[in-house]
Amino acid sequence: MPKIKLGILTFSDGREYVNNQLRQINLEFQEMLEQALRSTGEVETIVGTEIIWTSELARQEAQRLFMLGCEVTIFNFAVWSFPHLPTIAAQFAPKPILLFGNINPQYPGMVGLLAAAGALDQIGCFHARIFGDIRDPQVMRKVLAFLRAGAAINRLRGETFGLFGGRPMGMYTAVANLDQWMREFGIDVEHIDQ
Repeated sequence: MPKIKLGILTFSDGREYVNNQLRQINLEFQEMLEQALRSTGEVETIVGTEIIWTSELARQEAQRLFMLGCEVTIFNFAVWSFPHLPTIAAQFAPKPILLFGNINPQYPGMVGLLAAAGALDQIGCFHARIFGDIRDPQVMRKVLAFLRAGAAINRLRGETFGLFGGRPMGMYTAVANLDQWMREFGIDVEHIDQ
């Protein structure tokens, strides 16, 4: 099975002088996340070229991940970040999106994650949230489960499900609903016997 092509974007404070002070901390947590995921052998990581602290960077970096063919995106939070930045990035980043919060007690990264999650909820952007140390096996299991599911959804999009026969023994609940499969999974249902 091919590796999951994952985009990672790390968010920061939107004030330039604060972002400059936090840059190294953000890079360290981003590198730890990237290395841990790459070491699984399941994930090919593509990280943002810069830590996101402006609206323009949010748009550019998310578009870059899309252009590079990422299947899933992690929005990484190690410090407080302005919640409008992930909201902008979500308009362009490959979906689904996982918000990942690192354990960093000195800086309120979890607060930044929760503020971003609230903003994404308000605009109707599906996402998941995981908070913890990526080196913790339980946290890694949760992250990998999300990445595998997200990649599977995207890899199935555009496929065709071949269906033989109609409703089995009169059961409505055992029939593939054509419009639902297309709407939710991007999968066409073809009746092979017709």
